[in-house]
Amino acid sequence: MTDPFKLTRREDREIALALLYEADMTGDDMATVLARQLEEDGYGLDVATGVAANLADLDSMIDATSGDWPVSRMAGIDRTILRMGVFELAHRHEVPTSAVVSEAVALANQYSTEKSAPFINGILAALTKSLRPDA
Repeated sequence: MTDPFKLTRREDREIALALLYEADMTGDDMATVLARQLEEDGYGLDVATGVAANLADLDSMIDATSGDWPVSRMAGIDRTILRMGVFELAHRHEVPTSAVVSEAVALANQYSTEKSAPFINGILAALTKSLRPDA
């Protein structure tokens, strides 16, 4: 069975070309180029590694709030957006609660189904009460 998310060799080569060209033009090493691909200030990398490091705890919090829709039953994109939102609510207190929730909803609107945004909004709103009671 073919993985629908696997890139073709051509797409892989185009990515390699872009990365190598950027490194050549800027004089930066590949680690710097790769970090910049996520985000200049590294926040994207911080969120990605934070989610990965706290995955079990994040999933437990989501499962405790999502009722009949455990993380294992959610669409991959929805579960990923939720994990990111919960991570930010739990571990990035410098980010305003409204920004965390609205960004997660915006991602759901852009990359998932019509029903996903309200679902994600509801779970994050419920978790906000326990993770950021003063919000």
